[in-house]
Amino acid sequence: MQRIISWNVASVRSRMPVLSKFLQENQSDIVLLQEIKATEENFPFLDFKALGYQAKIAGQKAYNGVAILSKIPLKNVICEFPEMPFSDPKQARFIQATMPDETIVISVYVPNGTAPMNDPTDMSRLEYKLKWMQAFINYIDDLIRSGKQVLIGGDFNVIERDSDVYNPDHFRESALMVPPVREVFKKLNELPLKNIIRQFNPEPNTYSFWDFQGGAWPRNHGILLDFFFATNQLAKKVQSAQIYKDVRGLEKTSDHAPIECVLDI
Repeated sequence: MQRIISWNVASVRSRMPVLSKFLQENQSDIVLLQEIKATEENFPFLDFKALGYQAKIAGQKAYNGVAILSKIPLKNVICEFPEMPFSDPKQARFIQATMPDETIVISVYVPNGTAPMNDPTDMSRLEYKLKWMQAFINYIDDLIRSGKQVLIGGDFNVIERDSDVYNPDHFRESALMVPPVREVFKKLNELPLKNIIRQFNPEPNTYSFWDFQGGAWPRNHGILLDFFFATNQLAKKVQSAQIYKDVRGLEKTSDHAPIECVLDI
């Protein structure tokens, strides 16, 4: 069995106490992190080494950043994909590695796309998000067509269905939910992939994110933003998948809960 976690930690250094405790209790084999907000110079490599993990990161100072932690040897680490529509400076949102059985694991942090507060009419971030998502989908499509087995985990920053958010009308015009975002996300679902979180958690109002603001956690004002996708053949090996909702209630934790899938490998 291989236990794989995906978690937007909203700053890896800030979350190390809760992250360390969770990993010791969970004994995950692979951990996909998003929004690490760290570079090579200040990422806690030694802390993760003490927990038994090697770490590969695509870092960025103060923003974004993704990582793969693994107790399993990894090779062929890639931190960008062709035709990625980089902004200036480059945004660290993607990292890929290959496991010994040639399965590719990917940690992804899709752009949010929300306009800056000082200019709500600025659509450049939404345009970037749509271009980024389409380029990512094209890349995954190419991997699948080449015969690769792929597992993707991450924060997709998309409210795919109305039942994925506590109040859909409140988010109708949000960059998480506007029709163009939903349409491009639909293209990902149309690839020969299985949405593992949905497969094992089909109930409506299943959430993975609760904002730090507005009492979202105690009021259960949540959103489902975090997913695993697996190629069809690999999906047959998935034994279970869950959202560790209770972790969101811990002190000094992320606004996202970790998600897990367990593979029979």
